[in-house]
Amino acid sequence: MQQEEAAHHADKAKGQDGESAGDAASSKDPTFVTALARGLEILRCFTAERQDLGTSELARLTGLPQPTVWRLCKTLSQLGYLVPGRTPDRLRVGAGVLMLGHAAITHTGISHFALPLMRQVADEFGISVSLAERHGMDMVVVQRIEAPSILRLNMHVGSALELGNSSLGWAYLAALDPAARNSALKKLERHYGKAWPKVSCDIEQGCKEFAEHGFVLNFAKSHRDVNAIGVPVISPDRQRVMALTCGGAKSSLSTEKLTTEVAPAMLALAEKIAPLLTQRLDVDR
Repeated sequence: MQQEEAAHHADKAKGQDGESAGDAASSKDPTFVTALARGLEILRCFTAERQDLGTSELARLTGLPQPTVWRLCKTLSQLGYLVPGRTPDRLRVGAGVLMLGHAAITHTGISHFALPLMRQVADEFGISVSLAERHGMDMVVVQRIEAPSILRLNMHVGSALELGNSSLGWAYLAALDPAARNSALKKLERHYGKAWPKVSCDIEQGCKEFAEHGFVLNFAKSHRDVNAIGVPVISPDRQRVMALTCGGAKSSLSTEKLTTEVAPAMLALAEKIAPLLTQRLDVDR
C-alpha cells in the first residue's frame, strides 16, 4: 500500500518544451518510429482515473496536434485498442489493450509465483503488499494483495507510481549500481524540473535508509494516514531490480511494528522472489 493512492497525472507525456516524448526520442534515433510512439502515448493517457477521454483532452495530455490525435485514435479504434466511451465523442481502451496488459503482467511468471508468497505476508500482518517494476519515470504495479481495511486507496495491478516520489521508486533507485542510478537521476531531474530539490532529497534519504536497514521508509509522506516501507527485489546476477512495498493505516500499523516486525518479513519475501527474476535488463534503466 503506500503512496498508493497518488493519481497519476496529466501532462507527463510532454517533453521539456511541449514536445512529445516520441518526438524527442525520434530526433536522436533514426530507427525510431514516431507514429508508433505517438500511438502509445495516446494509450498511456487512459488510466483508472481517466477512463473516458475525448480527442481534445488527448491532444492536451500528449501535446500532439488535434488532427494527429484524431488520425491516431481512428487507427487505434480500427485495431480494437480503443472503443466508444460513454458518449459518442469519447473513447476508452478496448480488449486489445487488456490483452497486451495481461501479457505484460504474466510475461515472466513472476506475478503468478509471487502471489502466494505475498499473500502470506499480507495475511500475517493485515497489510497490503505490492510488487512493481520500472517503466520510464514510473513504477508499475504487476501484482498486489489488498488488505481488508476501512482505508481504501486507489491502487491496483497496472497502477503507476512516480519513480521519484514513492517508496517503490526509492527502493528501486537505492538498489541500482551507482552508474545506473546516476543515469536515472539525470532523467528524473529533467522530468521534475523545479520540484527536483524536494524529490532529490527524498531519494537521497531513501538511499541512506536502504544502506542502513535494507529498506526505505515512507511514514505518512505520500498519504497522511498511511505508513509504508519499500524493499528492492534484486536478481541473483544483479542485472534486474524490481521493488516491493507494503503498508497500512497508521492508526493500526505503527512505525515500530513496520520496522521491527513487518520489515524482516518483507526482506525475506524479497529474497524468495529474487530468484524468479530473469536476466533480462530493465527497459529504460
